[in-house]
Amino acid sequence: MNPEHKRTAGALVRTVALLQVKLLLNAARDLVLIPLALAAAAVDLALLRSDQPRFLRAVLRLGEMSDRWIDVWSGGRDAHEDPRENVDALLARVEDVVRDPQAGARRARVLKRWAERQVTRARQRASRPEAGSLPPGGNHP
Repeated sequence: MNPEHKRTAGALVRTVALLQVKLLLNAARDLVLIPLALAAAAVDLALLRSDQPRFLRAVLRLGEMSDRWIDVWSGGRDAHEDPRENVDALLARVEDVVRDPQAGARRARVLKRWAERQVTRARQRASRPEAGSLPPGGNHP
């Protein structure tokens, strides 16, 4: 197999893999937005006499923004076009981490430390008594 063919085959496999990830993200987004849009429309309908519909419009804007972020069909653009800051950039960073084990390991350590700090903070917040909460036993003074 000549190197040019190998490079082309690798690029094709990468493009197909990225497309599949984006299609999965798109499907997951749709599964979230379907009930959200129905609920927003129901709330807007209930408030129609006193208020302008706004919740469904917000869901529509969210869907439009997520559609631009996922950008499923960006693999069809020319390579010389400027890259967009979207899921392509995120997936490229993930790919860099996977391809460079040293950078990936370093980033994983940083992420692990961050997660450990977040867990510690959450435990500290959970162990603090809440202001205004009822004393043990539930009796008021």
